Amino acid sequence: MNTQTLMRHPTDMLLVMAVVALPIGFAEAAQYAPYQGYVPDEVIVQYRDGANMLHAKSARQRLGLRVRRTLAQGQIELLEVPAFTDVPGVIAALRQQAEVAWAEPNYIRKRHAAFPNDPLFTHQWGLHSTGQANFATDDPELASIVGADMNLPQAWDRDGDDVADRTGNGNVIVAIIDDAIDTGHPDLAANIVPGADLAGDDADPNPENPILDHGTLVTGALGAIGDNGIGVAGVAWNVKLMPLKVGRIRDGEVILDSASILAAYDYARTHGARIINASYGGPDFSQAEFDAIRRLEQAGVLLVTSAGNSDSNLDYSVAAYPANYDASNIVTVAATNRQDNIASFSQYGPIATDVAAPGLQIVTTTVGGGWSTPNDCMNGGSCGVSGTSFASPYTAGVAALIAMTHPTATYREIKARLIEGAEDGVNGGDAGLLTAGGRIDADNSLDLTPGPSLVVHAVRLIDDGNHRLDPGESLTLEIDIENLWQPATNIEATLSVSGIPVTITSAPPPLAELGTGGRATLRFPARVGTPTVPHAEGDFALELRANAGGYQTQRHFRLELAKLALGMPRSARLSTGLHDEFHTYHLDLTTVPADNRLVFCTAAPADIDILVKRGTPPQYNIDLGAPPEDDPTYFTDADHIGGAEDGAERVVIDRPVAGTYYVTVLNYALEDQLEYTLETFLAPAGQDVRGATCSVEAQHRGSSSGGGVIGSGALVWAMVLLAARLRMSRRKTRQP
Repeated sequence: MNTQTLMRHPTDMLLVMAVVALPIGFAEAAQYAPYQGYVPDEVIVQYRDGANMLHAKSARQRLGLRVRRTLAQGQIELLEVPAFTDVPGVIAALRQQAEVAWAEPNYIRKRHAAFPNDPLFTHQWGLHSTGQANFATDDPELASIVGADMNLPQAWDRDGDDVADRTGNGNVIVAIIDDAIDTGHPDLAANIVPGADLAGDDADPNPENPILDHGTLVTGALGAIGDNGIGVAGVAWNVKLMPLKVGRIRDGEVILDSASILAAYDYARTHGARIINASYGGPDFSQAEFDAIRRLEQAGVLLVTSAGNSDSNLDYSVAAYPANYDASNIVTVAATNRQDNIASFSQYGPIATDVAAPGLQIVTTTVGGGWSTPNDCMNGGSCGVSGTSFASPYTAGVAALIAMTHPTATYREIKARLIEGAEDGVNGGDAGLLTAGGRIDADNSLDLTPGPSLVVHAVRLIDDGNHRLDPGESLTLEIDIENLWQPATNIEATLSVSGIPVTITSAPPPLAELGTGGRATLRFPARVGTPTVPHAEGDFALELRANAGGYQTQRHFRLELAKLALGMPRSARLSTGLHDEFHTYHLDLTTVPADNRLVFCTAAPADIDILVKRGTPPQYNIDLGAPPEDDPTYFTDADHIGGAEDGAERVVIDRPVAGTYYVTVLNYALEDQLEYTLETFLAPAGQDVRGATCSVEAQHRGSSSGGGVIGSGALVWAMVLLAARLRMSRRKTRQP
């Protein structure tokens, strides 16, 4: 049969003989030697339009070629070259086929990139992700995805000549406000400029105790010296690092207090810092801190800060500062994981959080001249360090590179470049959905052509007064947008919704112009349909176009659809994905009979809590799953808390008044796919609400210790919360 086939195509026989007899001096071969910039065992072939593909397949088989990949609907094939021949010979043979339009090598394109010689750089997946293994597991699904990084090797190489000529010129001061910094570390010392100890009122920012280690870890991520043959590479290799110590040890615990931080803000502002890194935060709004940050804004200083590690949407939970202050010079940073998603621990929010950067298993500098290597991670050793604390200095390092590359850039331009240059995430990563810009891409940000940068500043619901989505209602969505960079003209906007039954009925007219720093309001009428589940969250995608199509972007925000009704239990699931630990419902209570109490009950097989507040949704900042001995943060401004250590919570409000009550159910146990039921009802003052009246609780009574009754005893919780509010700012570090 093979003989018959060959005889029908006599030229094929000659080609096979020629190929088998290689090496042969085809005239074409000379053009590929001595340079061999192609894959040595692959060729690419394109077939002519109308080619007989059966003939092509037959010829391929006789030449010993195997298809590795098809492109262009089968018109182009990547072929594997057998070991007995070579690429030039196969190309010559293919070019004689009537079906072949052209054949050529599978050329190799060099990455125009610069790679440092630091020995631990191969572990720094956040700077260059090549598929490195996860330090803590052998699971290949948790290894790094190629490209899930900040694209630093390309950013460092300005001209594409493999020379690291854009790693910093030392002309920008970045202040690192943190517990302490080891200024003598061999990977940092040459970049350190004079700083101060603002907690101890002296000039020495070094740690007096090794537990003051956070600042050294942060500083190495930002500005460790690259290509010096030791340790790691920072994002910016040549940058002035101003260490400002604000940490002290009190009762064996490291604290960062507001007074010291305020002094550090002013020190940085008056000593030439253009950028500040603030890898810390707390749940309390501080007017003094806000005013200090506004002074930084007036001085043109950019403040880069970490979003936090409590896995909540800051657009909902709010209570995280300085991350959530309304100041245009703040860049709030979430953390991404090796799969280019927002990390499971990271706080986020497409309005409150500007960008994301790698924050899991980071290899960086440590106190005493060492590095946080992944040695023996799976045997109880180091796994690197994790947390938004390290996503922030990575971003601050890119901001420093922008400031050094574009010396006239204002803080607005730097912030805009970070946001506009960011990527959504490879392989469907969610950073673009859960932050304003996405995951940082340093090369994009550095090379951006100047233009507008339109972001969502705030969203309001103009409705019946509860400011929540209600089934069947018509309302108006008001979206405030802000332009961070160059003027935008003829701004057109459209809004789409997924995940919940909301229909946008019309779009606003175009905006004529929005200048630098300008804000405007877009109004979208909408109708809410009937949901199929008790709790749902919708993704709202705002498409913005300006400058005659020269600028286009998409911004997101999220809204919940979850309405309660008296006497109607609602059942749902928490933690159906990476970021689904908090559900907020609302109850519109129009009238209250005299001498009635308002009761909220829950049932779940694991520990959940409920936060109840009248008038506005509760704010919160809660370390989910943390054992009490770790002194976890449990902050909320809720009026009432159901906080028993099980799934049967009960909140009783003795003298309720009409209005909207908001109830946040939280998965304290961090159980995946945790089913729960929430019920609310009115009960006469004399009725025992500990009994079977709570129908959902009765269903789970066998596994319940009785729940927590919070009513007239709310004063006790208020005292607990007051104590919590006195806690100092916590360093935002997460251990893997």
